[in-house]
Order: sequence, then structure tokens, then C-alpha cells
Amino acid sequence: MNFCRFISLSLMGLSFFTYTAFAQNTNKAVQQLLKERTKLDFKIIANTQEPLKGASFVVVESPTKEHLALLVSQDGTYIIPLVDGIASNNANNALRAGLDGVNQYNKNMKDTKVLALFQKHTDVVLKIPATKPSKNTIYMVLDTTCPYCLQEIMHLDDYLNEANLEILMVGILGQKAHYRAAGYYQEMVGVKTREQKIALLKKVFRSDYAPKIGNNELATQITEASFAAGVEGVPYLIRK
Repeated sequence: MNFCRFISLSLMGLSFFTYTAFAQNTNKAVQQLLKERTKLDFKIIANTQEPLKGASFVVVESPTKEHLALLVSQDGTYIIPLVDGIASNNANNALRAGLDGVNQYNKNMKDTKVLALFQKHTDVVLKIPATKPSKNTIYMVLDTTCPYCLQEIMHLDDYLNEANLEILMVGILGQKAHYRAAGYYQEMVGVKTREQKIALLKKVFRSDYAPKIGNNELATQITEASFAAGVEGVPYLIRK
């Protein structure tokens, strides 16, 4: 579980929680409150009170360097975790800029970890060159039982017209997903040509794909490593 979600869950029920000892110092009060509720040390990255009235937009950093945006009362005794917002097309304000910055920072950090996963397990990454030589690469983490991942496979030719593809298969959506990922890795051993790789991808995403044998150990290893890298949902795409 990533720290943003962990803190969001941990802070539920704070509506009537009061910590008056640090009312004179918002930053110190926020750090103390987070420490008490989560047993973790957070560092204040930013505290922007304008143009907000009666509250501050605060950014904290977890021990794993992930950033979390908070809306905090002036005395630091009430905290609302912020994950995302809704904005008009021409919205341009400090609150949106701050939250967008936090989300982009966390996305970049997660992408770095996921790309390291591709490098570490390069021997089992399915690599398909673009239709024409390209310097661009799209990295995909997919699950064969995910309908949104299937939509990505349906646009395979479009992706290959613009970039090379590198794919890792995970089984995060239940036992069936695990068995299909295991079967995929078993069949991948005999796949060499570009055409064979594309055919394999289309095969494992068919609804009737039910392999009788599979590399369960590898499927488990890649799935667990993906979770550890921060992949909580699929499809997960990175464009480089």
C-alpha cells in the first residue's frame, strides 16, 4: 500500500480530533499529528497559506520520499488529505498547481521504480520493435483478465506505429489472472519473432485462454515485484 493511501486511511476520523499544544505552530503541529496517527516521521515540504483563508495547503514527505498534499486548519489541528481535484479548463491557481505538482512528483517517482523493474527482469520482458525504426518506447504492465488492458491490446498496431513496446504481464486480479500470467510466461519461452510475440499477446487476452501448465513461480515473482514498485492498478503505461 502506498503512503498516500495509507495516510488517507489513517487520518479518517480526524474531524473532531484536537491537538492544542501546537496551536502556535502549524508545521510543528502537522508533523506531531502525523507522527501520533501513523508512527512515521514526515517532513514539511511546503506550506502555502495564500490565497486560502483559514487553512493552509501543506505538502509533506514520507520516509519513502513520497509526497502527500494536505489541507490543514491554521492551528494544525484538522487535516484533510488531498488526492485529486476537479478543475475548469482555464483554472490557474496555487491550489491546483500545488496538487498537480505533488501528483506529478509521485508519478515520476513511481515510473522510475517501474522502469527499474523492467531493467531488472529484462529477460522476461516481451519486447516488440516498432513498425518503423523508432527512438520511442512504451512500457506496459498488463493483466490478461483486465478489460482495460484488453483495450490496449486492441490498439496494439497503433502503438507499434509510433513506438517500440516492452511488456510485463502480472496476475493481480485473482487466481484466474495468476494462472493465465503463468501460462503466458511458459509460452513466452518459445516465442522469438516479432510476429510470434504479437500472436502470443493476442492469444493470452482471448476470453477462452486457459493454459494447462505455466510458470507459476515467475508469475508470482513479477506480480509481487510490480506491487513493490508501486503498481496498484493496470494497465500501467510509461512513455519514453
